[in-house]
Amino acid sequence: MPLDSHLPRPSSLVDRAAIAKAHPRVQSSARWFWWIAGLSAINSLVAHFGEGGVSFVIGLAVMQIADAVFREMALVALAFDALVLGFFVFIGAMALRGNLWAFIVGGAVYLADAAVFAFFGDWLPVGFHGYALYCIFIGAHALREALASAKRAASGEVDALPGV
Repeated sequence: MPLDSHLPRPSSLVDRAAIAKAHPRVQSSARWFWWIAGLSAINSLVAHFGEGGVSFVIGLAVMQIADAVFREMALVALAFDALVLGFFVFIGAMALRGNLWAFIVGGAVYLADAAVFAFFGDWLPVGFHGYALYCIFIGAHALREALASAKRAASGEVDALPGV
C-alpha cells in the first residue's frame, strides 16, 4: 500500500455545492427544473379542477397526456404527476448542489418530453423546451468548467486561476 493512500484525492477536495452556489449561472440554470415542475403542476391542476384551455408551454407533455388519459381516474393521474414533479424537483435540488449528472439526466428527460410535443406537431412548446434546454446546457457547461478549474487548483496546477 502506498504511503500517500490515506490522503484525499484532489477531486475529493472540491466542494461541488460551494462551487455551484458561487456561480449564478449554475444556480439560475438549475432552477429551470423547478420552473418546469411548478408550471407543469399548474397545468395539471387546471386540467383536473379548472375550466381548461389554459396551459403553460413550458409544461410537460407526459403529464398532459397522463391527465387526458386518466381524466376519469384523477387520483391515478395526480399520483403519476406527483412522481414526475418529484423527479424534476429532485433533479433541480441535485443540480443546485453542483451535480453535473443532474443537469444531464434532467436535460435528457426534458429533451424526450420535447420530442413528444414534436411528435404531435405542437411546435410552440418545442420551441420553449429548446430555450429551457439551452439555459440548462449553459449552466451545465459553467458548472463543468468551474469544477475542472477547482480540480486543477486543488491539484496545484499553476494555470488554475483565470488571468494567472
